[in-house]
Amino acid sequence: MTSVSIIIPAHNASATVADTLATLRSEAEIIGEVILVDDSSTDNTAAVAADAASRLALPFRIIRSNCRDAGGSRNLALAEARFPWIYMIDADDLHIEGGLRTLLSKTRTKPGADMVVGAWLGPGLGQQRP
Repeated sequence: MTSVSIIIPAHNASATVADTLATLRSEAEIIGEVILVDDSSTDNTAAVAADAASRLALPFRIIRSNCRDAGGSRNLALAEARFPWIYMIDADDLHIEGGLRTLLSKTRTKPGADMVVGAWLGPGLGQQRP
């Protein structure tokens, strides 16, 4: 199966990034790399993420940036991504199990596609996590 580069822009996300990474673990066999862009964090976001990725056995690397915005951070990671498909998730989001496999399955049914877009439209939409 095709591998995916996961891009996570992060700024002061030490309270949430480990949970975000944990929700990706169920799809580890299709994750080629997780790129965390630590954008001028003043907390221990990078250390928390590195520790969580190690415990979860996720292929992980950090890019440090001073972009001061998520878009610039994503662009930095896009330039460094090593795999043909990209999945972007914020450092305070939770991944829905099976979502990545579902998106990738669409690339097999539409082999000429350059992009697959998905959205979660279910319980919890718009709710704050505890």
